[in-house]
Amino acid sequence: MPSTETRDALLDAAQEFAQTLGYNAFSFRDLSKRVGVKTSSIHYWFPTKGDLGREVMRRYHERFIAVLSTIDRRRWNARRKLLAFAELFRAALSKGDRMCLCGMLASEFATLPSGVQAEVKSFFAAAERWLAGVMWAGRNSGELEFEGGPEAAARVFFSSLEGAMMAARAFGDEERLVSAGKWLVDAVSK
Repeated sequence: MPSTETRDALLDAAQEFAQTLGYNAFSFRDLSKRVGVKTSSIHYWFPTKGDLGREVMRRYHERFIAVLSTIDRRRWNARRKLLAFAELFRAALSKGDRMCLCGMLASEFATLPSGVQAEVKSFFAAAERWLAGVMWAGRNSGELEFEGGPEAAARVFFSSLEGAMMAARAFGDEERLVSAGKWLVDAVSK
């Protein structure tokens, strides 16, 4: 019986492949070679690639929400929270040229199994809810100013970071992402 360490190593490798190459660019054979196990061991934990993808996304989502909770516990002002959110994108890119997992999967959305699609949508919704809460609190405290509702501001902020991350990767220039994040925060700050 495979160990839970093997399961975690498979999830880590699958996440790295998905963030650097894309979901459709790796196979169980690639995972087998990377982790050093037979493909039958992978099928023990994840009968299909869709099962694997759903679990990678679920874990990624869970970890991301935990980071956002940590940011909330620090009781930073809205501006600092938005800067910390943008920093999460830079940190991913600087870790082996990785993209946001959900951004990568969204680019392949039409070809993903339905369970993985659902997890991607759930991630985006949760991240936007958190951002909308920050936008709402920042507007109420007089710290942030923007047109429209907090939900629309959150969508624009999040989508802009995803796009800036893609451009930064394409140009091999992390500063494109960093400056975009700072510009976005400055644009809504009073």
